Amino acid sequence: MSEKDGMSVIIENRWMIVAAIVLLFILGIFGYIVLPLLDGIILGLVFAYIARPIRHWLERRGVGEQLSVLMATIAIVIPIMVILGLGMIEIINQLMIMAKNQQQLVNSIINFINELDIPEPVYIQIKDAVSNLSSTIIPMLGQIPFSLGIKLAFFTLNVLISVFVCFFLLKDGSKFVKAMIDMVPADKLVMVESFRDNLDYILAGIFLGNIYSAIITSILSVGVFYVFDVPHIPAMSALILLAGLIPIFAGWMVLGPIAIFRYFEFGLHDAVLFMVVSAVVLYAPTELLLKPYIVSRASSIHPLLVMLAFIGGGLVGGIGGFFMAPIFLGTLIAAYRAYMDTDKQNNEIFMLEDI
Repeated sequence: MSEKDGMSVIIENRWMIVAAIVLLFILGIFGYIVLPLLDGIILGLVFAYIARPIRHWLERRGVGEQLSVLMATIAIVIPIMVILGLGMIEIINQLMIMAKNQQQLVNSIINFINELDIPEPVYIQIKDAVSNLSSTIIPMLGQIPFSLGIKLAFFTLNVLISVFVCFFLLKDGSKFVKAMIDMVPADKLVMVESFRDNLDYILAGIFLGNIYSAIITSILSVGVFYVFDVPHIPAMSALILLAGLIPIFAGWMVLGPIAIFRYFEFGLHDAVLFMVVSAVVLYAPTELLLKPYIVSRASSIHPLLVMLAFIGGGLVGGIGGFFMAPIFLGTLIAAYRAYMDTDKQNNEIFMLEDI
């Protein structure tokens, strides 16, 4: 029996090849159609992932499937969207106020510098830098594009999409994963299952501890900021949430400047009191209790890689890219670990056969 050449194999399987090309083409068209909704889909995936433990906790206490899915979705989506939504509105309002009151802002900064009793040469350099900054960057803040309304509409649509994606992934996500695994050939099943387990473990380490801690810290910060009469509370709480999402970054990068401002405004006692209360109320519960309980940083990925993924993804792809890049990073590492696990198992089998 003569061995078939490559062309014969292609001709023999031509209809399967055509079907695969058509399928890829349809998938490409579908991907292009849903591309404007990518942020909502990615957010929904992340929300579903971090809401899954809440759903399991509710089901263990006798709550029905539909109700547990709904309650878990609400428990995750509403706090994040309220904090980020109010924060974005506050930040946009402040940027517009800064642009409309440029000269008053510059005068306020210069008056503040005068009170610091800085040496004359340094004072002149700082004053010139502030003037240059006011003539270049600050006017740009007021140049809100005409397409802002369309962007806000897309943002609102993506928020709604993320809620539906979160709900249906919580409800039917496990069935979808099982259906995908059932398509895998039997000889590759061990590697695919290892990849699934490693990816689940990695994403738990990246998202769960950080996001739960960030949400709780951001909610608690509203009360702390209100007690200390910190201005622009929604914006500050949103920044606390964003700082808590990224490993290496921390809420101290927001609280530190606030404490410094309070030192110059109200004195050392007030600044120290603010930092002590923030440490006890905002970070003791999350850092000492919550994160160790929720697989804190269990992904075993160097935090520098995770930080670069978060920041780079956000710069390239916006909100969707902010979360998509760490997912891609976790996928690559999970694939590597699945290959190494399978290779290790094969080597152990060979060693047993030699014995």
